[in-house]
Amino acid sequence: MFFMLNFLFLIHIFSVIGQNLEKSRSVWVEQGLVRGKIYKIGDQQVQIFRGVPYADPPLGSLRFRKSVKKSRWEREYAAIDYGPPCIQFMDFHKNDRFSGDNMQRESEDCLYLNIFSPYDSTDESRLYPIIVWIHGGSFLAGSADTGIDMETVSKNVVFKGVTLVTINYRLGPLGFMSINYGDKIEGNFGIWDIKLSLEWIQRNIKQFNGDPNKVTIMGESAGAAAVSLLALSPLTQGLVHQAIAMSGSSTAGWAIHRHGNPQWDMANIAEYVRCNKVMSDEDLDDILNRESVEERDKEREHCNLQDSLPDCLINGGQLSTEEMLECFQNEVNFSNPLFRKALSSELGVSKMIVDNDLVPESGYELIAHNARIPIMTGVARREWAHKKPEFYQFVRYENVSKEQCEESVRKIVESAYVQGLPMKLPNSTIDLISNATYMRYMNDIDFSYEMPEVVYRLQSLESDVEFVAPCQREINAYVERGVDVFAYTFDYMPKGTIIEEEKRYYGLFGDTTITVRRSEQANEGNKLGAFHGLDHAFIFSQGYSSNFYIEPFSKRDKSMSRMLNNMITNFAIKGNPSTENFEWPKYTNSSARHVSIDLPPKVLKSAVHFPAPIFWNSEVDMFTKYMLTERKPEDEVVSELTLEERIQLNAYRRAWWALWLLVVAIGVLIWGCVICFVFHKRHSPTAKTYDNIVVNR
Repeated sequence: MFFMLNFLFLIHIFSVIGQNLEKSRSVWVEQGLVRGKIYKIGDQQVQIFRGVPYADPPLGSLRFRKSVKKSRWEREYAAIDYGPPCIQFMDFHKNDRFSGDNMQRESEDCLYLNIFSPYDSTDESRLYPIIVWIHGGSFLAGSADTGIDMETVSKNVVFKGVTLVTINYRLGPLGFMSINYGDKIEGNFGIWDIKLSLEWIQRNIKQFNGDPNKVTIMGESAGAAAVSLLALSPLTQGLVHQAIAMSGSSTAGWAIHRHGNPQWDMANIAEYVRCNKVMSDEDLDDILNRESVEERDKEREHCNLQDSLPDCLINGGQLSTEEMLECFQNEVNFSNPLFRKALSSELGVSKMIVDNDLVPESGYELIAHNARIPIMTGVARREWAHKKPEFYQFVRYENVSKEQCEESVRKIVESAYVQGLPMKLPNSTIDLISNATYMRYMNDIDFSYEMPEVVYRLQSLESDVEFVAPCQREINAYVERGVDVFAYTFDYMPKGTIIEEEKRYYGLFGDTTITVRRSEQANEGNKLGAFHGLDHAFIFSQGYSSNFYIEPFSKRDKSMSRMLNNMITNFAIKGNPSTENFEWPKYTNSSARHVSIDLPPKVLKSAVHFPAPIFWNSEVDMFTKYMLTERKPEDEVVSELTLEERIQLNAYRRAWWALWLLVVAIGVLIWGCVICFVFHKRHSPTAKTYDNIVVNR
């Protein structure tokens, strides 16, 4: 009996070891030999290559330039650890459960990708469809390993017969600063990074059992906006064959810059580095309050939380665009995390720009002219349901006045809707849209001015403007082009508690980091609803994403995870997300149907979140066109100018006055010359009268 127990114990030990059994595998790529690992999970195997460089480090003369294909290496490259994340401009993932340790290694040398692929030792030539994951994070934060549990990803995606590739791309000004040369504009460096990684995949993925003829790009939030653009760009034809855009569209105002000077323009950033533009003490204090006592009390010689200022900008005088770019490449330093956070807080979300190359145009027209590959796209039930009251400047639990409410509505209209238009609107038009928006979202019988209710409605308003309406706009454009669209809303809410953790410093506790835990459970009272990024927690981990997690991750949650991943992988493999038990219809003009992803899933016959997109894409759009055509521009009071526009206006005024002074000076000079000439003629001998002339009568 004792022998039998020992024997069973040994079998158990060996089986546990077998779960984590790993061996190396080396393959040739165009740069040289690369070595990864093979892991056995259950009775299946996955090959994982992490930290594979696809581009030369974007440093020196390659800084603020399109990325360049990686050079060859001589020795075998060990791809067994994630590469460094790109420089972060927000702290979204500083304490990420899976990438938190790696975040300490953030670097400008960050253009790496990771490959998770099925492995079958009996058939090493088999090829599998590919999903390329593009992370979100406002184009300011995130990495290829953010929120990704390797074992969960293997079970949810790889073991369903799909090769998964995750990539890093440059963020903030390093990836999205625009450079205006007058006759052309350059930028989108982070998107050029992704394009280069897709080219690397085409040339090398067969060595990892991936099929380069079946590439599906998938992303969430800003990653979805990048997916939306890359599915349309003329330069990506043949590189991508399908797209999955989760809660993000290139038609959104926060995705592609549409009018005026871009906030992330090189000349504008230089003004903050030079201290010509200084951020408010209130904004800087808000950033410092999240730091240690030592960091808060630190004496700083320079503005905007900078440690040092580059000589080439401070002492360089008036620089040409080329000279300023060289200065940015060699001396402008983004190593200070406080300055990075201050800059992103001041300038907002990094945006793509229309460069007439990778990004040929923007808005509905971009899709209407370029849609060509099938897309699966949708939004969460209440995208901004997790936004806290302080996001809307409500710091106390009290009733909100009607004036405060109207002001909050107008701010969202200006920052979210107007920024997505191709032209600037006069104040009267913005007033009209704000009033109509207030009537739609705030003015009903049950409305009260209690702060939670106001916040709830502002969340819905902002969700509709930034996600719902752009998503439906994209769907409509695809349908008009006759391209397959599979539309959805993610409506599933776990019954367990959703816990969000944040690490902060508080003066009361000295220099010790305090973990703040907020927990919330969906119920009829708080009306939480499926929010932005919740779907991520059912794909790459068991209930965790972006510093929140579901506790417990129940059997019901696991059922949702299985269904959602079956839909995603079926789309990657077959071009249709239908599952064995559920038929997912295409969205068409004749039958506008989308799927509610829930347990059980349902087919709904309407536009996504009807009637919200109708209001924004039809009614409000009509207001803008009516005012522009019916009102005379000279009769309108133009909305308040931005600081950059005021600077330009003052420059034009100075030039105008200088021109008039020059005209007056020239006039005075000419009249002076005329007077001198006349005076000279009057006093010349030939001009005297002749006294000796006699006239006979």
